[in-house]
Amino acid sequence: MKKILNFKIYGLLSLLSILSACSDLTDITQEGELTEEVAFSTLSDIQSGLNSVYGSYGPDSGGNGSGDVVHFNAIFTDNFKRGLGSTGQGNLDYSFILQPGSSFPATIWSSRYATINRVNRVLRAIDNIAFDEAELADVDHIKAQLYAFRALAHLDLFQYFTKDYTDANSLSIINIDFVPEVLSEFERNTVAETTTFIKNDLELALQFINDDLVPSNYYINSSAIKAIYARFALVTEDYDKALEMATDVVTDYQLADATEYPNVFAPNAAAPLDPDVEIVFQLRRTGGGAAGNFYFNSVDITGGAFYEMSNELYNAFDNADIRKTAFVTADSEFNGVNDPTNVLLIGKYPGSDAGLLTNDFKLLRVSEMVLVKAEAEARLNQLSTAATTLKTLADARLDSNTVVETFANVNDALNTVLEQRRLELCYEGHRYLDLKRIGGDINKGVDREDVDCVSFTATQCTLVPNDYRFTLPIPTSEIEGNSVITQNSDY
Repeated sequence: MKKILNFKIYGLLSLLSILSACSDLTDITQEGELTEEVAFSTLSDIQSGLNSVYGSYGPDSGGNGSGDVVHFNAIFTDNFKRGLGSTGQGNLDYSFILQPGSSFPATIWSSRYATINRVNRVLRAIDNIAFDEAELADVDHIKAQLYAFRALAHLDLFQYFTKDYTDANSLSIINIDFVPEVLSEFERNTVAETTTFIKNDLELALQFINDDLVPSNYYINSSAIKAIYARFALVTEDYDKALEMATDVVTDYQLADATEYPNVFAPNAAAPLDPDVEIVFQLRRTGGGAAGNFYFNSVDITGGAFYEMSNELYNAFDNADIRKTAFVTADSEFNGVNDPTNVLLIGKYPGSDAGLLTNDFKLLRVSEMVLVKAEAEARLNQLSTAATTLKTLADARLDSNTVVETFANVNDALNTVLEQRRLELCYEGHRYLDLKRIGGDINKGVDREDVDCVSFTATQCTLVPNDYRFTLPIPTSEIEGNSVITQNSDY
């Protein structure tokens, strides 16, 4: 874990020599030194530590055509084509060139473990502070949010770096519920150990959360924890639990209707959304954000778009679908189906009063939970119920009373779920993981339209289901600093 903690380790022999000759120096504490005990001594300090955890979690981070999972899920699958302002951003990633030294594995691995490290430091500090009786409810509520973030960060790592989510004895990730020593090295835990670890944190989060203390959807509440739990249960094939958790969230929140939907991503101060509409939990952004993954200057035809929406994705939207107008800017240019001159500018993150490329990131939405619910129902062979659940989303997005689909079998239902997840959750960091989880079951990988692939002059345009690259390699930065860790197969 030396690389995770961003310590630069010099030669071990030199270090031992220094410590042996100058051991008395290690006991020196400089006057005014900000130790952990000094930094965390009050409830207010602990709250500040929690705020730093919120700030450290950035699936939407990035800029200049690079970033975290929002970028990776789009460029590595089938939702991008090359943009007008591209100077080569993403070419290698679009060609499925993925190695331990690639940027995405390192970014996802290091950023999630950085968040986990912050969580564990705050939790350790809590254990060393004597709080007043009147403060204990707030302390428990803070702990709940910390447990939720630790579960979420481990879940991210689990999904990207675990080859088989259900092989209990295979290797997964490193489970960290403590602050490691600088020189510590760890092998990856098993799938069984990791799923138990994440589940325990989610249960603790639900146990300690206090919704009366949640001021807005910028903070984790019980529904946000249930939404994370639903994601986790779906991935681990605990479909009954996924259905239970998703249903609870769907019961408490409403889908945005066709009028409200654009306001989800481009908030209208004159007509704000009700707190129980669409957004379960969002990350506040006062600078930067997801749009910086796609654009150089601004979200318009002169703003230097590194990437545009793929023709394939654009073609999948019905013309009556509110998502088509919400996700593609009005100054785009459509010249014909699969026309290579189409300019399809991504408008999901249109900027805000905080800046042209700044938008709060909607991490958990009720629409995702509708889709989790439908998938769980389908996998439990409740096909007609799954069809009815999917109809609620179609009705809201097409602003009409749509026809209930009839599914011949589970795979038929999963095809629709996968397609609706693509439409609803595009550019939110799901597509790669959806193809890994669902595509492998229904024999669907990445198969791009020729016109999109040619725009990148990609060397490869398809990625077959269950390809080894649907699991990320352990990054070189970790391998070099952790001699006992095992690399994923085929890398």
